[in-house]
Amino acid sequence: MSTPPHEPRPPDERPDGPPGQQPAQAAEPHCPRCGAPHDPLQEYCLECGLRLVPLPRYTRTIVWSRDSPIWLWLALAALLLVALAAGGIVALAATDDEQDAGAVSSLTPTTVLPTIVPTADTLTTPSTITLEPPTTTGLTTTTQPTTTTQPTTTNPSGTLISWPSGTDGYTVVLRSTPTSQGRGPAEAAGQQAINAGLPQVGVLNSSDYQSLNPGYYVTFTGIYTSESAAESALPNARSKGFPTAYVRRVAD
Repeated sequence: MSTPPHEPRPPDERPDGPPGQQPAQAAEPHCPRCGAPHDPLQEYCLECGLRLVPLPRYTRTIVWSRDSPIWLWLALAALLLVALAAGGIVALAATDDEQDAGAVSSLTPTTVLPTIVPTADTLTTPSTITLEPPTTTGLTTTTQPTTTTQPTTTNPSGTLISWPSGTDGYTVVLRSTPTSQGRGPAEAAGQQAINAGLPQVGVLNSSDYQSLNPGYYVTFTGIYTSESAAESALPNARSKGFPTAYVRRVAD
């Protein structure tokens, strides 16, 4: 009997083998240090931290060697020649500067100043310079004197004075006594001031003067033409037993 020819196996048919046997799979990579499995593209081990992918190696390329082309050697020789030429130029310039400085110093004459020794003839009395007064041009400058009424040191015969009629000036008020109390307290304060040595002590009626509040007998000391002069006398009045004294203008 003839044997039928062997038919080819369909493409989707598995290779012959024992039933239930699976094809062998590729082995899973393991860490060379701790043996833990890892992915093929994993860079570090998750267990011990070992680098699994080796670092790239760098190769050094020697550019200049004995086998380098001739034009490299020519370029090196040209650079050396340029450096030597520059150094020679700098040295020559420095030498020329030193020679020029030496020539200038040799041509500069040395001046010797004579020593002057003073003698009896040279030591003479300095001449007297007379300054002539300036010539006037006919313009005359007139200086007006400042008139300030200075109080006398004490009252004449120890009596109280009155304010001069028509006088517009300043005084130091020692005390203001209401007219309802009479003139007696004002005159008593005036006598106290005279005994203390205050100058030009007097009593006036404030109702007779527009610059004062009416209804008072005013005990004062000093008759001054300026307020600053009265202010200068104020500390003396306060130190003589009248601490509340003040400056006031008196005018009709």
